[in-house]
Amino acid sequence: MKKKPTDQQVGFLRALIESMVTAIVEHEDQVVVVCADTPARVTFSVRVHHDDVGLVLGPRGATADAIRRVVWTSAKKTSKRVDVDFV
Repeated sequence: MKKKPTDQQVGFLRALIESMVTAIVEHEDQVVVVCADTPARVTFSVRVHHDDVGLVLGPRGATADAIRRVVWTSAKKTSKRVDVDFV
């Protein structure tokens, strides 16, 4: 399995998160994904409209966990640990 350059990896994961969250929420224009990149870890902070928080989190956090699992699986090709936070 060939690894991509780091900037391409982070850009791909950010686009993946944005597309999944945008597909769930009603206020698509207010989805903001902020990336904090360190040498060993990438943390994505996802912000949505206050009316859409329940949609993104889902019942007992099930939707948020599913998004995290897809991102973690996609990050297997990266050399970094990836975290997704919903704020």
